[in-house]
Amino acid sequence: MRAVCILRNILVTTAFGAVVMNVSPAVARCYTFQESHNGTDLFNPDGGAKTAATIKLNTSIELWQQKKGIKKVRIGRVKTKCGEWYVKYLLPHHTCTARARVCY
Repeated sequence: MRAVCILRNILVTTAFGAVVMNVSPAVARCYTFQESHNGTDLFNPDGGAKTAATIKLNTSIELWQQKKGIKKVRIGRVKTKCGEWYVKYLLPHHTCTARARVCY
């Protein structure tokens, strides 16, 4: 009787292991996109450089999505970082970089 229970447990475990091993999980492919923008916020106090960097980032993601034929993507948090101010053409400028992780 005990041998039958042990044999049954071995068969159930083997069958369950075979089922679990044959199931392949969905694999998400992720890429990191980064765009930068050099500009001035002199005429746009709301942060034109950050907005421009984010718009450039979204545009490049959309172009990539169309090129690859991907219908749905998940865009992670967009991180924007701006550098120090410098003077160019007598106007204050700085470089902003927007970066996001995109998965499909």
